Amino acid sequence: MKRYTKMYEDPYKNPQQTGVKELEAFLQLLADLNEPMELFAMGGTAMVLKGIKAATKDIDFMTPLPQERIRKLFTLAGLKEKQKSTACNIWMLGNIRIDLFYRGFVMGIPFPTDWKQKSEHVRDLGKLRLYILNWQDILITKIARNEPRDIEDCVAIIRHQNIDVSELKKRYEGIAETAILADYAYRFKMLEQALK
Repeated sequence: MKRYTKMYEDPYKNPQQTGVKELEAFLQLLADLNEPMELFAMGGTAMVLKGIKAATKDIDFMTPLPQERIRKLFTLAGLKEKQKSTACNIWMLGNIRIDLFYRGFVMGIPFPTDWKQKSEHVRDLGKLRLYILNWQDILITKIARNEPRDIEDCVAIIRHQNIDVSELKKRYEGIAETAILADYAYRFKMLEQALK
C-alpha cells in the first residue's frame, strides 16, 4: 500500500548539525555589528546553550525587534534571507539555517505577555543581549509541534531543568485554549506518557 501521508511529514530540510561552535560564531558575527539587539534562544538552540544536547538542526530565536530591523542587521552581517514570512523568518549562514520568530508568537501560539520577564538572561556580547526563552514556553512550542524528536527534547528539558509538570500544564492549557492548535489536550497526554 502506498503511503500518502508522506507529504504531511516534516522531513527536515537542514542536515547540517549546529553545535556550540557554530552557534558562538553566529552570535559573535551579530555582536560585531555593534548594534543593540535582543535574542531569545528557543528549542534546540536553548538546549545547546545549556548543555542539554550537543547539537541542533537549526538555530531558533525569538526577538522583540521589528522584522525590518532584523532584515537590515542580518543582511549587513552577510546572512541570506530564505523566507520572508512574518510568522517565521528564515535565514541562511552558509549551510546553517536560522529561524526568527517575532513578538511572542510561535507556530500559531501567542505567548502570555510575561514571556520576556520569565526568560533567563545568559550574557551580553557587546550590544547583543542573549536570553534563553523561559523553559515552559520552549516546552509549549515543542508540545504543539508534537513530533517524536520534540517529545524526546521535552523529556530531556523537564529532567535537566527540574520543571514542575503541573505548572507547565497550567501555562500550556492557558495558552493552548486561545492558540490555533488542534487536539491540545491529547498532545499534552503524549508528553505525560513519555515521562512515565
